[in-house]
Order: sequence, then C-alpha cells, then structure tokens
Amino acid sequence: MKHNYPDPGLYAGKQLQLLMRKNHRTQEDFAEDLNVDVRTVRRWIHEGISDIHRIFEIADFFGIYAQQMLPFTR
Repeated sequence: MKHNYPDPGLYAGKQLQLLMRKNHRTQEDFAEDLNVDVRTVRRWIHEGISDIHRIFEIADFFGIYAQQMLPFTR
C-alpha cells in the first residue's frame, strides 16, 4: 500500500517558513537564534530538513510539538 505523504524533510522546511512568518522572524534573525549560518536556514526552507534532531530543536524554539512539523499528523 503506497502512502501519498509528501517528503517529511521538505514538509518540515515549509513548516519552518510558515512558523517564521507567523512569528515575524527573518531568516537572519532565526539563524542567529539557533546559532547557524543564514545559508543553512535557507537550505532548510528550500531543500528540507533531514536531521530529526534539528526538527525537534526548531519545534522547541517555536513552542510546538515536532510532530506538528511533519506531514504524518493531522
């Protein structure tokens, strides 16, 4: 049985973009908050987040459950 879920990493990247917009955070601000290079944030948004630990860290920063950043929960 094939599932039609989107790629979890890409989905998490799009969720990050939405969370940043909702919380009025620029890519530069967010990169500074997480102590990463702004190019890393851009890559997460456009190419996805492949590190599950990073997804948990981002979710914690925004005060949400990591599962909310993944396409499997609705």
